[in-house]
Amino acid sequence: MTSKDSNRKYGNSIYKEGLEDWIHSELVQRPFPWLKELEEKALQDRFPVLSPASGSVLAFLVSSWKPEYILELGTGYGISLFWTISALSSFAKITTVDREPQFIEITKSFLPKIGSNSFDLEFREGECLDILQEFLNSPVTQSREFLFVDCDKIRYPEVLEKILSQGRDRKLRVAFDNVLWHGRIADPSNQAPSDQAVRKVWSMIQDSKLSYTLFPVGDGILCFDFSQ
Repeated sequence: MTSKDSNRKYGNSIYKEGLEDWIHSELVQRPFPWLKELEEKALQDRFPVLSPASGSVLAFLVSSWKPEYILELGTGYGISLFWTISALSSFAKITTVDREPQFIEITKSFLPKIGSNSFDLEFREGECLDILQEFLNSPVTQSREFLFVDCDKIRYPEVLEKILSQGRDRKLRVAFDNVLWHGRIADPSNQAPSDQAVRKVWSMIQDSKLSYTLFPVGDGILCFDFSQ
């Protein structure tokens, strides 16, 4: 596979040409062998999805946090969801949200391949901000919660604002994908609405004084958590 093909498959890489392809083919162990089939479908459909290296990081973030409830904003083709499920060591309730019903159907078509009942999965068709607000309005419990954000990048600042203002009393770990935005945010001449939105996320998180970690894999994963 050429680097050009990989860029269509996972989004533009921050790595030098060819290196990320090699990492994905030689170093990253997928939790389900059929994930490659789903990646190939995304490639054929020219739909960018979470890279295998990013999926591995996401699984680590889930497994080390051991959440009892997981909310995913942006189902896409389900690849991030399947990496998340692979990391569960105990029963968890999962809600995944997308406004495009065809993406939910694609994800559902691969779900029987998992063959596990260690989770309760709910698909929601709708706007991510609305479902996030429902979640933040729910009673605060002692349960560990995990939020993965991979929705419309223009909505990222609104998502983060809600989390920072309403999520601090929860045992909540948050991960945002695409925070390096194909390297575009490093060039001030890039002023598309999505460029400005991702830059604003970085400004907001730095102003918040929260401890955070940037994982520079794929298109960049930003992680922080609130814990009681």
